[in-house]
Amino acid sequence: MSTLRVAAVAWKLRKIRRDGEFFGHMHDLVNEAYERGAQLVVFPEMQVLELLHLEKDLPENDVPKYLIQYATALEEWLVRISNSSGMMIVGGAHFRETPEGIMNACAIADPQTGLVIGYKNNLTTYEKQIWNIRGGAGLAKPHDGRVGVTICYDSEFPESGRALAEEGVLVQCVPAYTETQYGFQRVRWCCLARAVENQNFVIHSSLVGDLGREPVPSTYGNSAIIAPSLAQFPINAILDETPLNDEGLAIADLSFDLLEISRATGDVRNWNDRHRGDWHQKREA
Repeated sequence: MSTLRVAAVAWKLRKIRRDGEFFGHMHDLVNEAYERGAQLVVFPEMQVLELLHLEKDLPENDVPKYLIQYATALEEWLVRISNSSGMMIVGGAHFRETPEGIMNACAIADPQTGLVIGYKNNLTTYEKQIWNIRGGAGLAKPHDGRVGVTICYDSEFPESGRALAEEGVLVQCVPAYTETQYGFQRVRWCCLARAVENQNFVIHSSLVGDLGREPVPSTYGNSAIIAPSLAQFPINAILDETPLNDEGLAIADLSFDLLEISRATGDVRNWNDRHRGDWHQKREA
């Protein structure tokens, strides 16, 4: 298949009174993506924080321990909806208990092979000091080898995107949650950089809205589908994006034929010209 229709979700936190409303919220967004013909849908990081409306007095450091109770239900829901819709669903990120401790996990549901779990490797200061969660040690790829995932902060490290691209990934999915414009810009600029460096597509999905208190006193961002900055694609390298700080879907058809043409004929050819050796080799005397 030379094209893939994708949806980047901007999820706006809602006030809910029961967990069924959270899954209903997710269903509404998946259903819209399905009706618009999406084959891949990408949710933002930590949309499960919406469930904190059910436990308003929870201390910040207890959030991961409280929310791990929803991990199995969320993962089973994703598999069921992926199978019934035929769509691959990158399920954002949630808390998951592991032998090493609680981790920030992304569940990827693939109708062909079921569930793949990826973990966030690089943790923010807040995640380490307040939530006291553990980092992972690898990158997630579902059955479709063109697709890979880096969760939020992981996207800010070039080696993560390069590692996926070296394995054949052409669509880097970035579920993200950023409280401030500074944080959003860091992730967005790095997504744009990954698209330039690896000459691939990047899907940046943002959490928006707030809880009015920690751990989500505010958010800033939007969701976008990003292409390399080359003549085959829009001048701003954005194929589609959602309104700032509001819920919605960005939808685009990714042409892998155009991507290959851009790699082969562009006025710069970052992917072909990438350095494969050791930058630290000593010069000969």
